[in-house]
Amino acid sequence: MWQRCVPLALGQEGLITLGQALSAGCSVDTFKRHVAKGEVERVLPSVYRLAGATETPRQKLRAVCLWGGEGTAASHSSAAALVGLKGFTLADLHAVTTKNPDKLAGRATLHTIPAARPGTQAIAGVPVTPPWITLIDLGSQAPADEVRRALDGALRLRLVSLPQLRWALATFGRERHRGTTVLRNLLAELGAGYAPPESEMEAYFYRVIEASDLPPGVRQFWVWDGKRWRRLDWALPEISLGVELDGWETHGTREAFEDDRERDRRLKIRGWNVLRFTWQDVTRRSQQMIGDIHAMIPPKSADSAPFGAILG
Repeated sequence: MWQRCVPLALGQEGLITLGQALSAGCSVDTFKRHVAKGEVERVLPSVYRLAGATETPRQKLRAVCLWGGEGTAASHSSAAALVGLKGFTLADLHAVTTKNPDKLAGRATLHTIPAARPGTQAIAGVPVTPPWITLIDLGSQAPADEVRRALDGALRLRLVSLPQLRWALATFGRERHRGTTVLRNLLAELGAGYAPPESEMEAYFYRVIEASDLPPGVRQFWVWDGKRWRRLDWALPEISLGVELDGWETHGTREAFEDDRERDRRLKIRGWNVLRFTWQDVTRRSQQMIGDIHAMIPPKSADSAPFGAILG
């Protein structure tokens, strides 16, 4: 029945397949009549759109997945955008499929796979490859620095873990595949306790620090202030020196301002010095920032009290 087809299409961003219409009780002849009246229009083989439905990148991607059925899913940068990784959009559509992609030339960039990706799940109705495979795929499309940011974002959102990614490389990685090589090289740079930056500002700060002659320090270091545990964005624990990055998103409220002041006081009482830097400090006055940190490091600080001594 056509009355059943319309609500079904409305729940799929205005899309419906011929197979779905037939399963809803609509005959082929009835469906053709509605096509002839202009009430639905063909967008892909066996995929139709209700007249007046707004065409969007997400709808286009969903149409591709409806065409391909099981074994077709958003992938690469499209999958990264759908899971919420910053810097990726649906402007350039990508999908993996087990079907012949030639029939959809120009609709999206389709990547042929031998079988459906295990772990594929729907996001807002669109099947999406699992994050651990998406990160491998991204390396074949995006520059390594963009894949690094995507990796950090996926770790920060807890979409993946380092052991999971190493398993994915061993299971799905391919020799002489650029994506496999890029992700493997990135993982080789990370230690077991790697902490991804929690903001763009943190990521920029870490890059500046790592390119300087400062000691490596510890990312996201937790210290007891006598009342509760506090997290510092970066620290040299052996000399009780911490760094806080005052981004507006997390430090721009009155409550955050008051909490920051209390934390600084309590840590100062326990022998800690905390330097605070802004986005302008990190991005435009980085050499001055490095110099300020250097000025807080006493000569031969490597011979200071052992790491555990500052936690008492």
